[in-house]
Amino acid sequence: MTTLFWHRQDLRTRDNIGLIQAAQNEDAVPVYVRDPSVHGNLGVNQKAFVEQGLQKLDDKYRELGSGLVVSDGDTAEQLQELADSFDADNLLYNKAIDPRRKSVAKNVEEAFDDTEIETRSFQDRLLVDPGKLESSYPSFSQFYNDWKEEPKKSAVRSPREGELVEVDSSVPEPSQPEADLPEAGYDGANQRFTRFLDNKIKHYKDERDNMRNVGVSKMSMYISNGMMGMREILERAVLRMDGAGSDGRRNIAKYRNELGWREWFQYLMYYNPETVQENYKDMKPVEWRDNPEHLQAWKRGETGVPMVDAGMRQMLNEGYMHNRTRQNVASFLTKHLLIDWREGARHFEEKLADHDTASNYGSWQWSASTGTDSVDVRIFSPVKQGRKYDPGADYIRRHVDELEELDTEDIHGWVKKSDRERQQLREQHGINYPDPIVNYGQRFGEAKKVFNRALGKA
Repeated sequence: MTTLFWHRQDLRTRDNIGLIQAAQNEDAVPVYVRDPSVHGNLGVNQKAFVEQGLQKLDDKYRELGSGLVVSDGDTAEQLQELADSFDADNLLYNKAIDPRRKSVAKNVEEAFDDTEIETRSFQDRLLVDPGKLESSYPSFSQFYNDWKEEPKKSAVRSPREGELVEVDSSVPEPSQPEADLPEAGYDGANQRFTRFLDNKIKHYKDERDNMRNVGVSKMSMYISNGMMGMREILERAVLRMDGAGSDGRRNIAKYRNELGWREWFQYLMYYNPETVQENYKDMKPVEWRDNPEHLQAWKRGETGVPMVDAGMRQMLNEGYMHNRTRQNVASFLTKHLLIDWREGARHFEEKLADHDTASNYGSWQWSASTGTDSVDVRIFSPVKQGRKYDPGADYIRRHVDELEELDTEDIHGWVKKSDRERQQLREQHGINYPDPIVNYGQRFGEAKKVFNRALGKA
């Protein structure tokens, strides 16, 4: 009995529920389809990272005496052709949450309806199936309380040699990214996660917002593209609680809480798929401003607000941005510039190698005050945030070269200096860093009024 296993956002052999189910049937054939409607819509950095991951995945399969079959075209058509070619009896795959991938899966199911091939899908991407929870929660904390109580499955084994069909695989060369990306694949994920567990997780809650020392795991690229399973990540993190002491356990518990935040956004998209385009909140239309010059300055990291520019340039250079900075740049775009959150979400989708539809669009709505934030109108101050989380301006200097030689106070105070003072600093240090593109304080007040009107509070 031959079973096709269709890889999607699960580019690993270890802890892959759908794959192990296929392998237990024996004679499993792993396949991946580069569908223009999904793979073709990946951002430049994510596409390159995924394609590097496909090569790493093929290497793993070769170690098991098999290989990864990669084809190009419409997914349903390609899977039907592969099923005929391998005389398959079954097609197994893992479910997706985002609307685009769910639509592709629906087309696949319909294409196989009139065949003798059985299709089965599995919930592999999440620790808790959203269908097991209430269909609506007023806040993350109430969701998290229920989510914590739900049993979590254990990580599953990798396939064994002999459970997979020997195939002559040929994975295409990956495209070139714009950013400097880490090693893709499970081995790269395992090395990074092990370093985090050994050196940082016991200090995670205390250090995760420390912009200088980078106290986070930076696992998002591997998680979003399925290069390490969520069950393995949770199990290995929780194991570190043993012998960690009360302070260490407190920090590790915060990491588990952050995994819950990821599941929260997946849950929201599961029940509210329209939020990739529509506001989550029931509110009047926001009076967004159409200003292409401001939008482009924000995208380039040339707003004249150092914390914002540092985040945007980090994304351009690394295909990644620290979460604290993501909140700041999103708040600045939607509040200080009053530009529609959808513009920012689309730009993140184009540039982030760790893009995840649910997390990206859910986070953008949270920052734009159109989503699930419990505060009606939250406006971040990138100046105050910079002083608090990057007090030595190390993060800013690392990503904004023009400011490297300036004193810390001149960097954090750049926005509030006079035009004359900023020009003196330019001349003194020979730099060409811009003035803020908007009146920082004035726009704060304007944003409050705009969002209060949208919420019916004006």
